[in-house]
Amino acid sequence: MAVREGDKLTTGHGCASVTTLAISLVRTVKANGIYGAVKGTPTVSHLIGTPPKCDSHTSTLKKGSPNVLIGGIRWGREGDSADAGSMLIGSLNVLVNGR
Repeated sequence: MAVREGDKLTTGHGCASVTTLAISLVRTVKANGIYGAVKGTPTVSHLIGTPPKCDSHTSTLKKGSPNVLIGGIRWGREGDSADAGSMLIGSLNVLVNGR
């Protein structure tokens, strides 16, 4: 499924295991009324590390479709890598490359 601003991802971190995508780098295409997220879209600030040593950081959506682009940048999909984890959810009915 196509990922969008605000969609959830696993972080791969011990202090905060889930976060969301922040504002997309390109704001021209929407899926279900929400702007599509492209490779490089930042995450919302969250904690990284292993408790009790946790520091704040942000990361990005690291992968996207090889041939579905928004503004020339790869559109992210459910399951694509983000931070040290991957995208958990996306649009329920907008597919990118059949997924």
